[in-house]
Amino acid sequence: MIHVLKHVESITQHRDRALLELGVASALFELVKAQEVNLYKASQHGEETYLARVTHVGQDGVSYSQSEFDEGGEPLPLHDRPEMIASVEQSQIVRRHDTERNLHIHCFPISIDSRVLGVLEVVCGAPLADDDLGTAEGFLGLYRNYLSLLDYSERDTLTGLLNRKTFDENLSKILGHLLSSQDGDAATAQRRRVQHDEGNHWLAVLDVDHFKRVNDQFGHLYGDEVLLLLARLMLESFRHQDRLFRFGGEEFVVVLRATSEEEVATALERFRNTVENRDFPQVGRVTISIGYTAVHARDSIPDIVGRADEALYFAKENGRNQVCSYELLLGTGKIMPRAAPESEMELF
Repeated sequence: MIHVLKHVESITQHRDRALLELGVASALFELVKAQEVNLYKASQHGEETYLARVTHVGQDGVSYSQSEFDEGGEPLPLHDRPEMIASVEQSQIVRRHDTERNLHIHCFPISIDSRVLGVLEVVCGAPLADDDLGTAEGFLGLYRNYLSLLDYSERDTLTGLLNRKTFDENLSKILGHLLSSQDGDAATAQRRRVQHDEGNHWLAVLDVDHFKRVNDQFGHLYGDEVLLLLARLMLESFRHQDRLFRFGGEEFVVVLRATSEEEVATALERFRNTVENRDFPQVGRVTISIGYTAVHARDSIPDIVGRADEALYFAKENGRNQVCSYELLLGTGKIMPRAAPESEMELF
């Protein structure tokens, strides 16, 4: 019992989601004598549900995603893992005997507010005994409850998108990771090459055009409905690995990973067009302006957001309902380079 309580104490001291998940997986790996424990997150993209492994604890070691921007393992369509379908779609515990490897797979749904967010997979050499099943369900309940608290603090209360506090914390992690990958040994250089192949990060700021008119003409309830529907369109339009935030008011942020600026521009233009052609109840036609920029290792968060904001301002001042790239505007001379902060200027 004391051993279990020590695991509970270790898990609940974390306010970081990734470390919380690692703590749960590590506790179960040790307590039920598992061969491996994996945590998969489910995400919806169009009509398809995908699963991505974000935490692994096994006899071969430990791996886990370290931030909201680290999407984990290669996402797989749910139908590629038939034993997990009932867990995700019916929120059921599933047990399967893998006869080829002679292993017993136990799949536990991770659900909050009737939504299945993922699957906890426990792989053992024998079926879990009733006591061990109870231990697994108990730790899963602890994880769900703690996750609800984290989710409440990390989500915008109106739209359900990630909030500004979460953005600052996670973008700081990604900048630190980019910076550390610039130096190091051969293994670090190899990881950097892999990351480069997967693409660079980009940040886009989205703003509803003439939103004050919506509130003034139709009232704040309809204004809130516009924001809710816009958030829903974002969830439907962007990829499962893209990160979506509400900064406050009518301003939203998307962090994408793409192999080229053309890919980013295409995704953002497609979303702008989707919004323009959607009929918003009572309000009718709504448009958005978007400014975006690349994320670099030596950037600060104000640098990145400032560049995207400058591109957004240009879009607003030049007709609205358009997508503008800071780098493209700078390259064509339509805007001037941003002044360096005082701390970076030489003092004479």
